[in-house]
Amino acid sequence: MAYDPLAESIALIEQGVPEAPPRLSRRRRFVPLAVDVEGDVACTLFARRSVGHVAAETWALARRGQEWAVLGGGGSSLDEEDLTDRPGAAALGGHLIRTGGGSTLRNAGRSMPWGARHVSQAVLRASSAVDRVVVSGREIPVPRHGHLVVVWGGKQPPTAEALTSDGRQLVTLRVDRRTRLPEWYRY
Repeated sequence: MAYDPLAESIALIEQGVPEAPPRLSRRRRFVPLAVDVEGDVACTLFARRSVGHVAAETWALARRGQEWAVLGGGGSSLDEEDLTDRPGAAALGGHLIRTGGGSTLRNAGRSMPWGARHVSQAVLRASSAVDRVVVSGREIPVPRHGHLVVVWGGKQPPTAEALTSDGRQLVTLRVDRRTRLPEWYRY
């Protein structure tokens, strides 16, 4: 069963990430993993059971008036174990790593590329020690599985600060849409 990215993204923006997202099954073909909203832009992350693999799908959205509109999306493969297990920093390659990212034009077809504004996003994975990530003053709680998205509308990528449950800083990471995977993560 397919899902409607716009409807499911709006539900995720309004309700937040479920404490324990439902498991993928033959009946439940997608699950929400992460959401981030900065002003009038947002990014959502879903896991979707596809033929022979699990896909991680991101959707960039922008508010147009009172409505959200999907600007574009992207995807990659995801190990189903990554939906339940959050590794430690040693196994992950750090307390906070980028696993993907991208950008899309905010007003595609309405402006020339040199005057275009982008919506950028980064997909992150947090180790088991990270409780929350602070990006541009907003706190993003880390879900049980450790997958996060960060969205921004400006030219300069933000900085993400990984914190423990008692507020101790573990690492600061400049978030950008380019992916720099640890050596073990590459295929």
